[in-house]
Amino acid sequence: MIDFPLIAVVLAAGKGTRFKSEKPKVLHNILGKPMLWYTLFAVKWLKPQKTLIVVGHKKEEVIKAINCDGCEFVYQEEQLGTGHAVYTAKDHFKEFDGYVLIINGDTPLIKGETLHNAGEYLKALIRYEGANLTNYRGYRNKSIAGVVLTAKLPNPYGYGRIVKDKDHRVIKIVEEKDTTPQEKQINEVNSGIYFFYAPYLKEALEKLENNNAQKEYYLTDIIEILRQEEKYTYALEIPDYTEILGVNDRLQLAGAENILKERFLTFWALNGTTFHNPQSIWIEFDVDLSRDVEIYQNVMLQGKTFIDEGTTIEANCIIKNSKIGKNVKILANSYIEDSEIKDNATIGPFARIRNNSVINQEVVIGNFVEVKNSVIGKRTNARHLTYLGDAEIGEDVNIGAGTITCNYDGFQKHKTIIKDRAFIGSDTMLVAPITIGEEAITGSGSVITKDVPDKALAIERSQQKIIENYAEKRKKKYEKKD
Repeated sequence: MIDFPLIAVVLAAGKGTRFKSEKPKVLHNILGKPMLWYTLFAVKWLKPQKTLIVVGHKKEEVIKAINCDGCEFVYQEEQLGTGHAVYTAKDHFKEFDGYVLIINGDTPLIKGETLHNAGEYLKALIRYEGANLTNYRGYRNKSIAGVVLTAKLPNPYGYGRIVKDKDHRVIKIVEEKDTTPQEKQINEVNSGIYFFYAPYLKEALEKLENNNAQKEYYLTDIIEILRQEEKYTYALEIPDYTEILGVNDRLQLAGAENILKERFLTFWALNGTTFHNPQSIWIEFDVDLSRDVEIYQNVMLQGKTFIDEGTTIEANCIIKNSKIGKNVKILANSYIEDSEIKDNATIGPFARIRNNSVINQEVVIGNFVEVKNSVIGKRTNARHLTYLGDAEIGEDVNIGAGTITCNYDGFQKHKTIIKDRAFIGSDTMLVAPITIGEEAITGSGSVITKDVPDKALAIERSQQKIIENYAEKRKKKYEKKD
């Protein structure tokens, strides 16, 4: 948080023509969240008094997708450039005696810490000028208009070049198409992120013109308008140029996603997680990892997922919006969504757990087992080829291979209850609603349609018949036909 008055203006009205998409550009996802979300997250570091989001193309979709508490939305009916976008919002700061942060919604790599540091730099400039930070009245006579964030790019092509004097005051920002051969050699570029003193900004917006080929109002012209009045904008170069990279097409979207993913992986690796082949691992913002977690190649961790200490996740697993306990083993090619796996359980390989299932301590859910909307008690085993849906299963239960809870009658889902220490024989069909009692047993191959009492044996199958020499008789029958 910075301790001077601040309003943030986030520009999010563009169509994103180069995306070749009907979806608004700022809503294209990066690691599971719209790119605009990351910009707003960085802005929140400053705790502005007000956050204005300028929307245009498909504004209803943007407003609904962001669902930003405390944000105000400003509609830019016609997109006529960045200067016009800020002009659209000017009535929201026309009486404001503080600063306006202007930032593009398609800069998802900017860090909140960087914006905070820019605010501290601006405070230092104000102190240098002798202004009183607690009383902004009378500041209009000072010479500092604001700060623009810049960075030096290895390849600055396409970015506006920063031309400045020896005191880091910006003389002008030259767009790529307007650069001279000498200006093309400048690799310090405009980030599109500004802090302007609000009264100065409002006055300069009124003077903007669109005398250019695109007939657009450029925000960069503000700097020269103010400079002519001896109100200067200072350049603050940030060390990590990737933070200012914009996202204007799907290739740049993929590049931004890789950079963010690398940041997340770096953070968790330095905090005690082991990643094998980290380039292949997908990890989203809301994922939380404890120490001594070990993750193998091609794992996807999505949504609000928590992995506790000592857990191992083998290759090709997907975990989404789930809580994983301590010392869990998630074997290869398993899928877990919206569920909880408790301590010391073993999942997989090739297991699927979904729809608010709870797998308790020391449970084994094995090969090609699917669990849906079910609670599995401690130390229960379902090791092979089984479907457990809408079930409540007790402790120390053994589920034989090929078992199915037949939970759907074509109209409604019904519950299966299996009590502690029951033994379910292989290939049992449990037709819900049904209850299997404590220590009850079902015979292999049975279709169980009635409740089974405690300690009882339930068998439902036809009597086996033996027909001697049947194969020989069948062979002779077909030989006669030939």
